Amino acid sequence: MHNNKAQGEKPQHISRFWIIGAGRFGQIAISRITRRFPKAVLTVVDSRPENDTVASAASITTVCADGISWLAQHLVKDAPVDMVIPAIPIHVAFEWLSIHLIKRGFKLKKIPIHDQWLAKLPHAMAGECGKAFVSHADFLCPDNCPEPKDRCTHTGKSRPVDMFRLLAELEFDDILPIVLRSHQLLPGVGGIYPADLWQALDVANNNRHRPLMIATACRCHGVVDLVRLQGR
Repeated sequence: MHNNKAQGEKPQHISRFWIIGAGRFGQIAISRITRRFPKAVLTVVDSRPENDTVASAASITTVCADGISWLAQHLVKDAPVDMVIPAIPIHVAFEWLSIHLIKRGFKLKKIPIHDQWLAKLPHAMAGECGKAFVSHADFLCPDNCPEPKDRCTHTGKSRPVDMFRLLAELEFDDILPIVLRSHQLLPGVGGIYPADLWQALDVANNNRHRPLMIATACRCHGVVDLVRLQGR
């Protein structure tokens, strides 16, 4: 996680993956992980039975359930998982944090994102109230990008500052950035360390009187939710 706090510990041996979503991007993750890590243990969660996947060389458990609800219930601090791989068109980290903050007695009020704020970010696009999508790319990225540190795979040009760093350093209207990095596991496959989610929850709880920008970002792209905690 990138903010004023230290980043969560990276697991030394990564072999246990929870894939949230079994659609196109979930299937890409399953295929590439099982090829690269034949001894990996995968749990794939999807609410649609037609997206069920077939076990291959890896140990794969499929769960028919809403991904966010399942994650909120099962991601406890000693859960048997090294990386959570979001593969649904939802800001998984924000929704997980929201559920736990509500359990702690807070209400979350979305903060409208103004044009002045969007203008500070590359290719920013407003979503529903309080949400925005940002990207260094103005083109469709290949789904097998290896995310090199120094250049863009598609253009060959030097890479701008990492999106997760750019968001973490953003200063605007006393908003506290809480940025979870999506770490690239394989080309086109990225995920979040559970320790970073728990740390983000603690940071949000300890800064309850400030407006919060909760974001997930890789080197190139990010999704942002602006909220204010109420109650307690």
